[in-house]
Amino acid sequence: MSIPQSILIVKRSNLMKKFLLITSCVFLLCLSGCWGMKEVQHQIYITALGLDFKKGQYYVYFQALSFSNVARQEGGSSSSEEPPVLVGTGKGDTLEEAFDYIQRSSPSPLYFGHISTLYFTPSMLKHHLNEFLDYAGRTEVIRYNTGVFSIKKDIKEAMSLNGFFGKSPAFSFTFNPGEVLENDSFIPTITYQNLIQRYRQPVGSMLIPSIKVEESQWQEGEKPKSIVKISGGYLLAHKKITGWLNINELEGINWLDKDTTRLYLVYNEKKIGVKVKRPRVKIKVMGAELTPHYRISVKVPVTIQENLKEISQTEIKHIVAAQVQKQIKRTFQKGLDLHTDVLNLSEKAYRFDRYHWTIQELNELTSDSIDSIKVKVTLVNTSAYK
Repeated sequence: MSIPQSILIVKRSNLMKKFLLITSCVFLLCLSGCWGMKEVQHQIYITALGLDFKKGQYYVYFQALSFSNVARQEGGSSSSEEPPVLVGTGKGDTLEEAFDYIQRSSPSPLYFGHISTLYFTPSMLKHHLNEFLDYAGRTEVIRYNTGVFSIKKDIKEAMSLNGFFGKSPAFSFTFNPGEVLENDSFIPTITYQNLIQRYRQPVGSMLIPSIKVEESQWQEGEKPKSIVKISGGYLLAHKKITGWLNINELEGINWLDKDTTRLYLVYNEKKIGVKVKRPRVKIKVMGAELTPHYRISVKVPVTIQENLKEISQTEIKHIVAAQVQKQIKRTFQKGLDLHTDVLNLSEKAYRFDRYHWTIQELNELTSDSIDSIKVKVTLVNTSAYK
């Protein structure tokens, strides 16, 4: 009995499919899993960049870490020896030349995809920030979530410091400030994305946190332990640096920062200490004047941490409210001294009604621009204090 032609065609088709499947599997087994990819040890992974301008030339400092050491430390293993930190220096009449200078001296290719931190000197911020933003935008060498800091001096020393207990700089404040600021939001931080977004904004300002090398606060064994510490911040407005304020002069900015999670207030005269969790602020723009005026309302939930003189809760509320008002007014006035809207009040008016005032009128702040500062303090937990 002969087999129908249609059945023979189906069988041949199935055999062909099986043959092609087996052939494809053989070819796939012959291919490398990461074809064309360089192994980790064949590249130098840049983790931070420092930028300076001096003596008529650009200086670019490249920080590289050993990822094998970082991986071990993330896994919980420790070593008595501090991991090596590689810092290279490139210089040139242009930024491109400075980058090429160090790349030509490197025994292995440099990889910039792991940059987590940028450090700018005052000279670079004041006179050549625009050139860097243009260069970085063209080359895409910086990721948008890269942290941005400034440093007055000792930039190479700051980039060479390891963390506590022999850990690499990858575990330091400038690489991951969020972990520290979650417990005490003493200063707002910014990313490269924030920098390029705010650089050309016609109103308001942006704070670039500044760091310094501190040698007196910590000791490791019998030796002083150098650390990187926040010292204040440079104010950037209208594409230029308008000045610098220390960390105490910037206290008021935290009450208006939406990312503030926790703050601590101490009133030494009354021996009072409180913890503030997630303060909330509302800024109302008053549009009847020739220039905008502002009414600031702050809600401050507090927990009493210390009350050695057994001050009443009512008095504690008054003391905290006065402290918050004082800090906001002081920071605002320090900004006025630098002709800078450090609290970014004008940004609220700009978004409220950008055509009601001119840009010049929005930027004309005076000590009378704030109509009122109202602070509502609530006790959410007295921590056993009455």
